[in-house]
Amino acid sequence: MKALKPKSLIGVIALEALPGSPLYGGNDEHILTHALQDLEQYKEAGVESVKLENDFDIPYIQPPIPQEAIDLVIKIATEIRDRFDGPIGVQMLEAANLTSLEIAAKANLDWIRVEGFVYGHIGPEGLVKGSAGELLRLRKKLSCEHIKIFADVKKKHSSHAITADLDITDEVRQAELFLVDGIIVTSKFTGIEPIAEDLIKVRKITKLPLIIGSGMTSDNIEDFFDLADYFIVGSDFRKDGKFLAEMEVDRLTKFVTKFKRLQARQ
Repeated sequence: MKALKPKSLIGVIALEALPGSPLYGGNDEHILTHALQDLEQYKEAGVESVKLENDFDIPYIQPPIPQEAIDLVIKIATEIRDRFDGPIGVQMLEAANLTSLEIAAKANLDWIRVEGFVYGHIGPEGLVKGSAGELLRLRKKLSCEHIKIFADVKKKHSSHAITADLDITDEVRQAELFLVDGIIVTSKFTGIEPIAEDLIKVRKITKLPLIIGSGMTSDNIEDFFDLADYFIVGSDFRKDGKFLAEMEVDRLTKFVTKFKRLQARQ
């Protein structure tokens, strides 16, 4: 297990559309090459960790994910593992948590991001059920308990009306009881910064690693740096800060330079 160090920056490798998805272009080698290009830019910038996501598979589907897509992600993840010494994570959307774990186990990755770990919510594709029980049993079965599970609470791009009587801290307590390895906090949508008070409340009730899962930019990272342990960033590194735009080295360098200055103050 390659462990994340405190105050780590995690760069998102947004995988181009995979087999079976509406935007799939039919060229698997191009998808691999594009992912490796992102990886090399992150390495050059000095990013400590990376995370693979099937971001271009819009609109997302709940599992089962097409097997040919899973096989391609395993191939890409294995190649990235061979080329990158830092911790590597993976998330398969929407809520394909068991699939994420299977990919991580086969490619020797270090952590996964999970939506719907405890309680249910309504995602864009409908009801997402809690997966903690199935997920940890699968982790045991696959003998990959070294793979960390980082779980979103009050997941972005989702409705939480069915758990409206639960505060974010209630979900954190339940996730901790169900043996999660880290807590991810976001705002309601990708690219929007989280509510600082949510992070402060979560920090008060748990010693688990606290991860900001979205919304960090070179303009606001200093405001949030002391509120979390790890920071997952993707959109701010891309043209105009757009979720699915191409990586811009200047934006990446600007963010990482500021981030490393903040790290140096610790």
